[in-house]
Amino acid sequence: MKMISFFDFIILFNVFIATILASDAYIPDASLSVPKIIKRHGYPSETHIVDTKDGYLLEVHRIPHGKITKQYRNFPVFLQHGIVASSADWIINGPAKALAYQLADNGFDVWLGNSRGNTYSRTHKSLSPDNEEFWNFSFHEMGIYDLPATIDYILERTNRSQLYYIGHSMGSCMFFVMCSVRPEYNYKIRAQISLAPVAYVHHMTSVLNSLVPYANQIQKASNWVSKGAFLPQNAASKLVNKYLCGDDAMNSALCKKYIVYKMFGEDSVQFDMTLLPIILGHNPAGTSVKTLIHFAQEITTKNFQQFDFGIEKNLEVYNCSHPPKYNLSNIIAPIAFYYAKNDMLADPIDVVELYSRLPNRLGIHLIKFDQFNHVDFLYSKNVTDMVYQSVMNTIFKAEFVDWIPEFDNTTAFNFSSDYIQCYDERSARKTKNGFWHKITSFIKRKEVHPIKSSMAENYEENVRSRHTIKLAWNETHYEK
Repeated sequence: MKMISFFDFIILFNVFIATILASDAYIPDASLSVPKIIKRHGYPSETHIVDTKDGYLLEVHRIPHGKITKQYRNFPVFLQHGIVASSADWIINGPAKALAYQLADNGFDVWLGNSRGNTYSRTHKSLSPDNEEFWNFSFHEMGIYDLPATIDYILERTNRSQLYYIGHSMGSCMFFVMCSVRPEYNYKIRAQISLAPVAYVHHMTSVLNSLVPYANQIQKASNWVSKGAFLPQNAASKLVNKYLCGDDAMNSALCKKYIVYKMFGEDSVQFDMTLLPIILGHNPAGTSVKTLIHFAQEITTKNFQQFDFGIEKNLEVYNCSHPPKYNLSNIIAPIAFYYAKNDMLADPIDVVELYSRLPNRLGIHLIKFDQFNHVDFLYSKNVTDMVYQSVMNTIFKAEFVDWIPEFDNTTAFNFSSDYIQCYDERSARKTKNGFWHKITSFIKRKEVHPIKSSMAENYEENVRSRHTIKLAWNETHYEK
């Protein structure tokens, strides 16, 4: 049996003393696992293990149907959490408000994903979380490995050819990565719902933005201390949460003001502070430092692009000195956006820019409450009326077997043709064409591609997009 270190013993002892001295009431949902919470509230619960192509073992949680209502919908729903979070996000708000329970009660087969490195997905076929190589991933690997493996598993288990995908924050970012790099997965998506979508992040105003200049130092320190893990849930994090965001009035006020509001946006009306002990019981759930570094790069470059390893490593990995941008024109799945004015992570300017670059859009919905913030999409007091009812109405329409999406013709489509394909610069340097290639590449990078504002052009673009989707729908075999 593995011996614990003296440092770990001190932490655990302090947690034990803090627990004894705590006067607050026991809150089951703050300490139970996601499957146990689901069962505690009277819903059926299943746990599945999905293995990715690169060896990670992901724990996926399932609510096959509601308390009373049996499954009768045509397509399953896959919910994917955001950064340093877990499947718990979709059930923390309880049976009356949480999206996972509402979907199950409306006859859907609900699957809750867990990205590599979080509380439920810290296992690999050959690597240990104590190994630095285990944490050598960002949202790119989550998009090209985790999501395809989980989607294929769900479709195989349910004997369906398509599913609904709902992603919050980084959960939407992972989806955009998947469908741009592995476009064949567009045809497995019946409809996609993005809650507080993230891809472009250069207008982010969260306090996290202040850490960007220190990204490299943070990475080096974290690699030394935690082998590349970022905010894993352990005894130490629970102890910090207890004393920093405890249940007494003073601690809760400080936590609310300086952590929740500074990170996500101030909302004293909709954010339910009574959920804080449960939220902190499951968050942060951990991810890799490399994921944070990748987002830091996006803030600096103002691009949605693959990880920047530096010129020499980029040449080795991409065959060019710069990381390639994600080709958003490859994303042809029908997508609906939900965003908020007071979101300090998914800034409205960035959200609208992203939306304008997607060809097949079902609509963009601004939450009609100016203080609504990033985590209100999960924990708001009135989240059903403000968000979830609209989300479910969107997928209810897609339940018809012969459904053809009606795409948004009101927002101009910004076709991005600046996705430069990486050629082999190492070889180019050695050929007579090397200089010419550099000049033409530079010119292409400097070209400006204006937004198509002509309604006629926009209409033709949408007609072509609808035709593409219609062909995909006709070719997709539907199983009842």
